[in-house]
Amino acid sequence: MAEFAVSSVVKTIGNLLTHEARFLRGVEGKVEDLQKELKLIQGLLRDADARVENDQAVGEWVAQLRDVAWHAEDIIEEYILRVAPKKEQYIVKAYRGLVARCACLQVHAVGTEIDSLKSKISNLRTSMQALGIQMVKEGEHKRTRASAPKRIYAHFEEDFVGREDSVQELVKELLKDGEQYRVITIWGMGGLGKTSLARKVFTHDKVKNNFNGFAWACVSQEYHSKDILMEILVKLIPDQREKVEEMMDDELFKTLNEIQLKKRCILVLDDLWAKEAWDSLQAAFPVKGTGSKLLITTRNREVAEHIDPHGLFHKPRFLSNEESWDLLKKRASLETKVMDANMKMLGDKLLKKCGGLPLAVNVLGGLLADNKWETIYKDINLHFGDKSDIFRVLALSYDDLPQHLKPYFLYLGSFPENTEIPATKVLQMWIAEGFVSPNAYDEDVAEQYLMKFANRGMVRVRFTSSGKIKTCCLHNLMRDICICKARQEKFLTIIENQQDNEIEDSSSSSMAMGIESTWKTQRLSLNMLMSDSQVRQKENTMLHLRTLMFFNSREWMWEQFEHIIINCKFLRVMKLEGMKGNLPESVGDLVHLRYLSLEGCMLKDLPQSMGNLVCMESLDLQGLEHSKVTVPNVLWNMRRLRHLHLPKYFAENGQKNLRLDSLKNLQTLRNFNPEYCNVNDLGKLTNLRKIIVSLQYGSYQLKIIPQLAHFTFKHLQSSSFEILNPIRSLTEDELSKMSSYHLSCKLFIKGGIEKLPELKNLPQQLRKLILLHSQLKEDPMPTLEKLNDMVVLQLMNRAFVGKEMVCSAGGFPQLKHLVLHDLPNLEEWRVAEGAMPHLSKLGVSGCPKLKTVPGGVYEYDSSIGDHFFSRDEHLFQQDKHWQQIVMTRSFLINEIQELREYYGGFPTAEEEKLKSKRRALDFVLGRTLC
Repeated sequence: MAEFAVSSVVKTIGNLLTHEARFLRGVEGKVEDLQKELKLIQGLLRDADARVENDQAVGEWVAQLRDVAWHAEDIIEEYILRVAPKKEQYIVKAYRGLVARCACLQVHAVGTEIDSLKSKISNLRTSMQALGIQMVKEGEHKRTRASAPKRIYAHFEEDFVGREDSVQELVKELLKDGEQYRVITIWGMGGLGKTSLARKVFTHDKVKNNFNGFAWACVSQEYHSKDILMEILVKLIPDQREKVEEMMDDELFKTLNEIQLKKRCILVLDDLWAKEAWDSLQAAFPVKGTGSKLLITTRNREVAEHIDPHGLFHKPRFLSNEESWDLLKKRASLETKVMDANMKMLGDKLLKKCGGLPLAVNVLGGLLADNKWETIYKDINLHFGDKSDIFRVLALSYDDLPQHLKPYFLYLGSFPENTEIPATKVLQMWIAEGFVSPNAYDEDVAEQYLMKFANRGMVRVRFTSSGKIKTCCLHNLMRDICICKARQEKFLTIIENQQDNEIEDSSSSSMAMGIESTWKTQRLSLNMLMSDSQVRQKENTMLHLRTLMFFNSREWMWEQFEHIIINCKFLRVMKLEGMKGNLPESVGDLVHLRYLSLEGCMLKDLPQSMGNLVCMESLDLQGLEHSKVTVPNVLWNMRRLRHLHLPKYFAENGQKNLRLDSLKNLQTLRNFNPEYCNVNDLGKLTNLRKIIVSLQYGSYQLKIIPQLAHFTFKHLQSSSFEILNPIRSLTEDELSKMSSYHLSCKLFIKGGIEKLPELKNLPQQLRKLILLHSQLKEDPMPTLEKLNDMVVLQLMNRAFVGKEMVCSAGGFPQLKHLVLHDLPNLEEWRVAEGAMPHLSKLGVSGCPKLKTVPGGVYEYDSSIGDHFFSRDEHLFQQDKHWQQIVMTRSFLINEIQELREYYGGFPTAEEEKLKSKRRALDFVLGRTLC
């Protein structure tokens, strides 16, 4: 991590020398020398970072160097802050407040400080070399790997509960003849039960009866290829042990290969971590002409894909609450005992901490077997803390990460527990922090990093219908790892309330330490109700902050927060959730700010001083769902802006049109409203990738759609239109104005529709359509099914009031998600064979007169069984297929959350109605326009 700190500062200095050299006159040469000194020590840090865990002296030098690097960055950036107004007239206003509070820093004083830092770095470099630290070139990162506590895994062999569906699926694939799925990989995060599942399959009676050669070898992080091959061979030909032990390497590879060709073997390579490990063994395993199978367990899907891109990849699911209880009772020897209400209550809360992770439930069961439940309940963070076996097992995934990826992972710990983190938001934060060099494709690079964490089982991700990552989430225990490592590295400080009156939250276990050490922290996340006096006590600890996130701050007024803003002059990222009142003028002093999110804040008026934030790259002004906000016409000043989320509703106070034409770098524009913005400005935003247009004031605004059709958007990937028409129904002619829009788009309409236009008068590249309260009398399917690009369709809240719907053969050729909700008159739905061949998610709810779900719907895609939801049980009681469907609530909750994120305009009563229907599992949604 010190390497990251130094490389980050080297990058920052490089950018300053390139773009801000005019402000470094007088010290430019010294800054360049400092950069060279930091570059020299980077190679040593690649070796030093790998030794920190096992060498205290090295750890101390690394910590000192990290602090020196951050200090260097502070000195240079502060110098620029103070001298910039004197060098450049056009930004005098942006820095006026700072200049008034800061005396000019003389060139001599800064030069002296830089010389002192260079000397410290040089001395540290000499000391590190004396400790045996060696230069390591970029790309040759060294890693020290800790061994997993083996005794943890012994529990699984005797205490395997649930997931029989996984066992049956894997056994079925292993028994298939031919070469399909020659390699089967079980992958996922540590503690998920991969080894125990493999053991269950390996010892299954059907497997025993169909193979005549069996061998199991544990590879792990520290491995010797020859030992692994010998271990496998000895199990396959036990009567030739002595001969095997005397074989040379080439003979081992050849013999094992030949045995698999002659016999039908089942071989298990357990706990395989690296691609290099497979490469060293690959020659021993034949690719063709064999009935043998290879079963592999790994934490990293990328390793599995490297072994066989066409193999079967199986990720075990987490245990359900019922399965967790079964495992807990078995492990704690409670299967025959009666549990009282208090034990049940304590058990529920403790299992919530485990989050369905078999390893955690096993460890918890062992603790409860030998201790009082109240004691374990009180001290659970101690038992799951950084000294525990479970922590060390899970931390192996973090330790195995390449050094350059670790900061990205630690940053995720900033978000509260169980948060679905929007991928685009965290990617933008990484970029604003400078983790990724700014260029046209930096978000694509950042998304690749997020996918690497998912492939290693370290985060859970959800995807959009287009295959992009929508959200990510940390398992509770993985978040504990994240926070602990972040504190150790002084990378991030978390201060948050206890989640329970009696159980201390995992991230609070070191709260005292966290608060004490914030004086050096670069990032601070507050997720608690703190008093004004408590925050004032921490003012001096926030001077060096680059990132500040404040969650659940609904008791705070902006006036209370202003004194914090004054001190945090180096802030690059600020996310504030729930503030009340008006944003203070002093926010304009945060001239380094690149990311600002006011999502969920009770905004009224935004200050003119926001025009000073000329470094801004991502700005979210959405505020609360119903907030009406006055936005000053200063956004055009933010020429670096890449992502702009305007308020959902603007205040009705004669506000002038916002000027946006100068935002040439803008890639995302959300809530563009032609009532308050000039449509012609859009034609000048040539780098737009995504736009969401909000038409809230009647059908006359539809005239802008033909205007947009004439603009040239070379990079546009997604365009969405939200049409709210509460006063009267839209006519066929009015909707036909969309026919000229020739780009891929999504459409959300709330309000009456007299009649859908003919097919030729609809956008031909319409991918997603959501209709609410449309009151259509004619069946919309004969028209909509001919839209060949349609992927998602939602008809909800009386969107159709007729009795019959018919889907023809060949209709909806690309449809994947279909939702029918609150269609009270619908009695019959007929689906011809060949319709909707790619349907994978179906929601039916609030259709009391619908007699049955068409059988043809589920014949085309076997995966639909996992994604069918209905409260209308009569729909599937007569069909054995539907009786076997697994109905899950998580999909429902996520989809409603997404709808609320997008469509913030529900009246309060209707929003409450939605919440009620969610609790009843009676409101099913597909994906939204987002």
